[in-house]
Amino acid sequence: MKKWSLREYDSKKAEELKRNTDLSPLLCRILCARGITDVELATEYFRGEFYDPFDILDMDKAVDTIQQAIDNEEKITVYGDYDCDGITSTAILYTHLDAIGADVDWYIPTREEGYGLNKDAVKRLYDNGTRLIVTVDNGISAAREAEYIYELGMKLVITDHHQVPDELPRAEAIVNPHRKEDTSQYKFLCGCGIALKLIMALENDIDTIFEEYGIFAAIGTIGDVVALTGENRIIVKRGLEQLEYNENIGLNKLIEASGLDTEDITSSDIAYKISPRINAASRLGEAHLSLRLFLTQDEEEAQELAKQLCELNNSRVSIQDEIYSGAMDMLYKNHRIFNERVLIVYGNNWNHGIIGLVSARLCERFEKPVIVIGIENGEARGSARSVEGFSMIDCVRSGKKYLTRYGGHPSAAGFSLKEEDLPDFIEAVYKFARENYPVMPPVKITADLEPETEELTPGSIESLSLIQPVGEQNPGVRFLMKNCLITSKRSLKDGKFVRFVANYKGKEFTFLDFHSSFADFQYATGDKVDVICNAEINEYSGKISVRLLVCDIRYSGFKQERYFAAKDVYEKIILLEKVDKRLEPRIIPTREDMKIPFDIIKKHTSLELAVNEAIRLGINYCKFMICLHIFAEFGHLRLDRINNQIEYIKGGRRIETEESKVIKMVKRSLA
Repeated sequence: MKKWSLREYDSKKAEELKRNTDLSPLLCRILCARGITDVELATEYFRGEFYDPFDILDMDKAVDTIQQAIDNEEKITVYGDYDCDGITSTAILYTHLDAIGADVDWYIPTREEGYGLNKDAVKRLYDNGTRLIVTVDNGISAAREAEYIYELGMKLVITDHHQVPDELPRAEAIVNPHRKEDTSQYKFLCGCGIALKLIMALENDIDTIFEEYGIFAAIGTIGDVVALTGENRIIVKRGLEQLEYNENIGLNKLIEASGLDTEDITSSDIAYKISPRINAASRLGEAHLSLRLFLTQDEEEAQELAKQLCELNNSRVSIQDEIYSGAMDMLYKNHRIFNERVLIVYGNNWNHGIIGLVSARLCERFEKPVIVIGIENGEARGSARSVEGFSMIDCVRSGKKYLTRYGGHPSAAGFSLKEEDLPDFIEAVYKFARENYPVMPPVKITADLEPETEELTPGSIESLSLIQPVGEQNPGVRFLMKNCLITSKRSLKDGKFVRFVANYKGKEFTFLDFHSSFADFQYATGDKVDVICNAEINEYSGKISVRLLVCDIRYSGFKQERYFAAKDVYEKIILLEKVDKRLEPRIIPTREDMKIPFDIIKKHTSLELAVNEAIRLGINYCKFMICLHIFAEFGHLRLDRINNQIEYIKGGRRIETEESKVIKMVKRSLA
């Protein structure tokens, strides 16, 4: 269950923003809630311009070094990365250097080689005549490889956006806005954004260069899931506008093969349809296919390459499902793994190009940090994803003495180690979580504001399109609508989804819930619910109306602070950790306390629905879950927390609380 929050805003500033602009009142309120509180900030948000590329430290040195290599007819190799950002970065820089007459080549390492520069690749590039390597989307951590480049007599220019280590590599220039000495105004460009600004600096031309390469910069920016603020928002907004006029054969073929139309592509289409196909090639060992697609001038070759990327993506989905199934099976067989604050699953020959996707999927499902590890030939390679508030890079770093390689940031990390060291590494992670996160941060969902009914009109909702493109740190608008009285409901798509009508502040609105089946939708006509939702314009039979898409829903009056406090106590008990003895009356149920929970389990097969009903009836989460464990102990219930299911069993044994192992376990935690 997610923790809800509502943004706050200054109504006077919203009114002032409305007086000084032609923006809708609703949009002004939302902008103020997001910190855009005056005309200057709003102008920057909607019509922002690129900063001078030479503001970034060492950009002048990078330009001079590259230009000198071109003038001296020295061979340049653009050294990229195998993900969407790395591929588009390489395509941008290689294409431009080739167009201006440079002797240029490109290199994309395989996942087997690993991320970034490696000595074997560097030696091959030297033997093939390269005398200047320009990295894109990598290089900032390659101190040893940089020294090797200079030992061979080559030069190096690094362009990167990852966090800067204490030791900088040797290079002619290091273009990375995260350097301490860098005073540039925008720090959150990804690799292709920096590659784009490098070309702008090379040509001393911003607008023409963006017209030429902005589309690929937009795709890479979306694919790398960086903040869609500042210059990144400009890149994506203008880049998507250019798609209709795109002349890159390969990209057009990929768009067509993905079932999209260049006239109506959103940032979500790029994120969920284009980027996965670009990444699928590298995940399955064929990273060069994506780059070749964007570089080819041959229509037949482009069509074939686009087809191959789609086929690889289909294979990726199948492999991902297989690994996910194996991970779920491991959790089911070993409840200790599931109970821990960090889920760690592993398996032999799990594709290391795909485990990151499985990690993200498990993290979303169980709302806790996840590490997925694939083991092959004595080596274990892991990919980790986290929830906001839990630093995954710190977590992985806690076991660094066992690691041969690692890197990442608070929300995601990757690493390698010897298979024999895996048990010790896992215990180090568990220890880190226990000592540093006695209370795990809940997954949050944030609403922008509580709307008035007069604001939920087609005109007002249409005005919110100005916030597009949406993405990381610039999400779609979410409304919080409290005390909605459900007046009717019906199934959609043969029961797969739910449509319901509810009265909100005296007016009826239509809601669509695509997260629940009709059978699992527990709310009945007459119930009052709170909803966090998106709004969209619906056109049907010539009529235009607003409909609301449910993001999250719960009974009105839900006491979330009480719920999360009880959940934290329950999780400590499950891990056999100590809790405050004064909580005993709220935790250990009496025989009388078990009557209502027993009635609840007879009605539900969904654990989530059972928990929601218990909370609505005033039973705290911890005590209810302890009841379920007791029912399971005495044969009245099959409890499956992993698959979120319960099954009532008739004919269980008489419950003797003094003999209950569950109650004895709880009392040990209270001692």
